[in-house]
Amino acid sequence: MSFTHLHVASAFSAHFGTSAPEALVDRVASEGAPAAAITDRDGLYGAVRHIRRSLAAGVSPVVGAELGLTGEHPGRITVLAHGGTRGQGWAALSRLISASHGRGTARSTARSAQAGIARTRPPAFLLGEDGPVGTVMLGPDSDVGRAVAAGDHALASRHLAEWARLLPGAVVVEVVCHFTEPGESASLRHAARMLELADAHRVPAVLTNAVRYLEPDDALTGDVLDAAGTLRPLGSFRPQPNGQAWLKTPTEMQGIAREIAGASSLDRRAGEALLRATEELADRCRLDPDADLAWRKPKLPEKSVIGVTGDPDEALWRKAEAGVTERFGHVDEAMRQRVLARMRTELTTITGFGFATYFLTVADVCALMRDMGVRNQARGSGAGSLVNYLLRISNVDPLEHDLLFERFLGKVRSTLPTSTSTWSRPGGTRSTTACSRSTAATGSPCCRCRTPTGPRRRARRGARARPRRAADRLHRQEHLALQRARVPGGARDEARAQAHRRPRARRPEHRPAGRPHRAARPAPPAHLHAPVRRDPRRLRPAQHEPCATERHGPADEPVRQGRHRRHGAPEARHPRVRMQSTMAYALDEIHRIHGTRSAVAGGIPVDARYVHRDGRIELDEIPHDDEETFAAIRTTHTLGMFQIESPGQRELIGKMQPDVYEDLIADISLFRPGPMKGNMVAPFLDTKHGITLPDYLHPRFAPFLAPTFGVVIYHEQVIRIFADCMQVSLAEADELRRNMERMDTVVEQAFRERTAMHVDGRTGRRPFSDADVERIWKALKGFGSFGFCKAHGAAFALPTWQSAWLKTHYPAEFLAGILTHDPGMYPKRLLLTEARRMGVPVLPLDVNRSRGVYRVERVEGGETTGRTRIGELGIRLSLQDVHGMSEAELERIERGQPYDSISDFYAKAQPSRALLERLAAVGALDPLATNEDDRAARGAASRGDVMAYVRRLTARAARPADPAGQLPLFVDDRDLIPRGSPDPDGRARVAAELDILQMEVTEHVLESYRPMLDELGVIPASQLLECAAAPRWWSRGSASPRRRRPCAAASAWSSSASTTARAAPTPPSSTRRSRRPGPCSLARGCSSSGAHQAHGRAGRLHPGGGRVGPQGDVGALAGRQAAGRRRPDGLDDAAQVA
Repeated sequence: MSFTHLHVASAFSAHFGTSAPEALVDRVASEGAPAAAITDRDGLYGAVRHIRRSLAAGVSPVVGAELGLTGEHPGRITVLAHGGTRGQGWAALSRLISASHGRGTARSTARSAQAGIARTRPPAFLLGEDGPVGTVMLGPDSDVGRAVAAGDHALASRHLAEWARLLPGAVVVEVVCHFTEPGESASLRHAARMLELADAHRVPAVLTNAVRYLEPDDALTGDVLDAAGTLRPLGSFRPQPNGQAWLKTPTEMQGIAREIAGASSLDRRAGEALLRATEELADRCRLDPDADLAWRKPKLPEKSVIGVTGDPDEALWRKAEAGVTERFGHVDEAMRQRVLARMRTELTTITGFGFATYFLTVADVCALMRDMGVRNQARGSGAGSLVNYLLRISNVDPLEHDLLFERFLGKVRSTLPTSTSTWSRPGGTRSTTACSRSTAATGSPCCRCRTPTGPRRRARRGARARPRRAADRLHRQEHLALQRARVPGGARDEARAQAHRRPRARRPEHRPAGRPHRAARPAPPAHLHAPVRRDPRRLRPAQHEPCATERHGPADEPVRQGRHRRHGAPEARHPRVRMQSTMAYALDEIHRIHGTRSAVAGGIPVDARYVHRDGRIELDEIPHDDEETFAAIRTTHTLGMFQIESPGQRELIGKMQPDVYEDLIADISLFRPGPMKGNMVAPFLDTKHGITLPDYLHPRFAPFLAPTFGVVIYHEQVIRIFADCMQVSLAEADELRRNMERMDTVVEQAFRERTAMHVDGRTGRRPFSDADVERIWKALKGFGSFGFCKAHGAAFALPTWQSAWLKTHYPAEFLAGILTHDPGMYPKRLLLTEARRMGVPVLPLDVNRSRGVYRVERVEGGETTGRTRIGELGIRLSLQDVHGMSEAELERIERGQPYDSISDFYAKAQPSRALLERLAAVGALDPLATNEDDRAARGAASRGDVMAYVRRLTARAARPADPAGQLPLFVDDRDLIPRGSPDPDGRARVAAELDILQMEVTEHVLESYRPMLDELGVIPASQLLECAAAPRWWSRGSASPRRRRPCAAASAWSSSASTTARAAPTPPSSTRRSRRPGPCSLARGCSSSGAHQAHGRAGRLHPGGGRVGPQGDVGALAGRQAAGRRRPDGLDDAAQVA
């Protein structure tokens, strides 16, 4: 006899479950159970994965949820949805969960309130017109079970009678026996009393094991999760009584049923009745994937949600036709007819599938963001749709780049297409907040994904779970063991890390468990391994913001599983969502420039189509043939340009030398693991530069292979090849392309047969010979592992081009924007170095002029007309980078500007003493210390004088008096500033700036090393290309690690910046394991040159170690080389480059 577990929590039950839904289903299926259930806490977080795996394993899915009870008698109940109800059971469960999350205000619900529902609410959801559509299980933690555990049988009887009255035929008693101590909940006696109570009230009783882990050993993981959930260490709260809550076998559950019946006053046949009732309830709750769940069927929004009263198809046609006038109002008649024909074809397909409301919904979301001033852009295959372009969902013209709509949505496709929108980071929070609130007004929750938790985070949770004592030597030993040996992340995490960066696999934290590293390391304690053993998938909502989930019919009912942590709008959290947001560069800083002067300043025509009459520049309309922008890209000085600023991309750009927009699309598409692995970069470059002739595979393919010089790169090219060879539609060709990877044999056979049958109607001959078929299929088969969607590349090329255009024409404004919002993969100090290289002055901190953002200011004395010239516009540093400044202090400083003196600033802004000293150390108070008259009479106060005065000012017991509403009579304290204090030299100022601002402002950090480097005979890095004939070189630089994901941030150094240029020498593996370089490092290596770029690989690294002076590492090297009057390591003929 089989047994169905009806109460099972997966790892998606935060801080409770320990196993993935797939593992639970696999165990149940291996034991021959006909159904598998999942009942996560407070939501349906793991339901999708559970259903998918159940259908694959051939078992029926059963879905429910464990919800909290509110009121005078709290507790927890489990609700199961009934199957065979045409989706009404699923809809009722979804609505009930939404109601449990719908209490409280936005602030209280988002931060502190727990999901719960009153006992009187479930009947409104679970009782349908034709009978119950769901069942409530009253287990040991329910109000009934708690009363039985407390020995109050009268109260338990009243509670059960009330439940039976409210839910006739929809309530059962859940009997659980974990063999705890007598008198405890879930003990044998407690289970027997629950069975007797159900029999007395003639309420069915079912047997479960209240499963929360897969194996008995996972009980330790459950203890750690309990500690993490309560934010208390182990031993300070009541843990689970034992480890019996695991997925037991049918034989063991049948034995438990017999023991419960034997311990009760009922007949021994009560055990068989208990098992029979359990299977009957399981049969009633089996969900049909088609009738109950509408599984894998498109879920479309309702018309009322998007404000459409008539036919949504007509509304979509009207919007698209309006977009033709807006987007293509300047084209000739032939182009207009081409646009209209393409639009009709796409709209016919969209309306034929009934997807009109879907496109209108996405368009409304994008319009909402545009109205808020937030830039957004579709990415993925959706960029190939002309309708998306007309609805302003996408800003990529598919006709300009010859993109295919069939790659996005073909006539033979039945699944809903994916529309992914990317918007700028500064407006991301505002736009998602507005979207959440607008959907909440129509009763639709916001959809949000849940983020995985890595092994390190789980290890920290395990460490916090252990009790901490001040004199606990064992704890310190375990902490040391964790730091040395690390916690193994499992085979999957280890394989991921090694695949991402192979050389780092030799590090001890990435070494397989049990393998020694030089010497035996103490193993981490068991409680640190416990959270690693659990499925590392879902513990918390993701930081990436969501899009909206619209309301549907009963089978598609969305479920609110929480409220947003900031604005409190209802949201549905799922492990995977189709429409999710990503971060992009903030390109809206150009809106700082207005008027006709913006065109003049950027060197662009005043009457250009993309320059509005009010002077605002429309970035989406800028031309894609600007030679100045291409010239800037070809220099490989691409820091700050989206997608092409990494060292690998700079190298590829230098080799490619793009001169048309299609080259940028190809660059982004080629710089991927697949094309790199398939060695498609070299053929493309050789053909582009005329080294080899293009091979179009067949003359018929030349029109669509010409942009890539005969190299098959894009999915769209493969689709066209299939369509032309096999004489099938583009939609059918896309399906063949999708099946190539998993059904390559079937696709190959179909390709050869259909192509051989292809006969030209005019000539009566085969256009493709057998040799052609063989050559074409060989190219197609190799393409299957490295193809890329051109629409996706075009979507990414657009912000790449816009960022390059902005940096070329408005360098000060662009760099100020990315410094404020997102510096990308490099630290801000390298962006400031790039600004200096471009001739943009970096203006120091000034408490009267600096704000919380980087601002563009005109340098005093500079010209104010004409095109932007070197030194005319400068970037004022932001106060947000001052270490230790709170938001409240920043707000007070901005509110009190301008200030008359240091005392005035100290009284009004009320900075902390430490902050005031930091501001003085970086020169932010210098403008308040001396005016023109005082400078002529006594001389300007030095930085040292200001710092001495600040120390004296902060040494007072109280601040200067500043009564509210009363202005001081005298605020000028310049005469009180002492003169003659030691002034910090350039090296000390740079050290203070690096410590406080994490960037140098006064001068480059290498300036203090210039005498030593001149002695070594080192030349600037900007002259490396001229010396590329020398095979060996020396490079000096200040090492800066690139900002990457934590799993790949262990490289010793990644980028070296000097006073003239920035280089990225590839360090050897021995260097990666060495200590991190200091402010000045020397790298020796060999180089090779290209047309516009010299490439080097470091063979040896001499770190500066952070010590200044002749005793430092580099200083000692300089002393040794100067003593011998020879170049380092005998490289007499080597070029030495800084």
